[in-house]
Amino acid sequence: MFRFPLSKCRELNNFNPARLSNDPYPKENRPRGQQDLESVLHHRHIIRQQGHTEPIWIALKKDEYTLLDGAHRIIATYLENKRTIPTYIIDIDE
Repeated sequence: MFRFPLSKCRELNNFNPARLSNDPYPKENRPRGQQDLESVLHHRHIIRQQGHTEPIWIALKKDEYTLLDGAHRIIATYLENKRTIPTYIIDIDE
């Protein structure tokens, strides 16, 4: 497991960097509706209890990072003012 810098999340493929704000899911932009908000709140609660949430998953291919799973965890970690997030990185060789 690796601690991925949140500052690098803005460069992830398959992640909207605009979500790293104080209003990551405005009413008009919630792909999963209320579930987006509930998931972020759930992960924020875990971070407050444990200091971190479960790891996200990222693929690394030719020096490019692509988020596979964990957008809500990234947002929750950002909102809790953390600088890194636990991450599993899958190195894809060609």
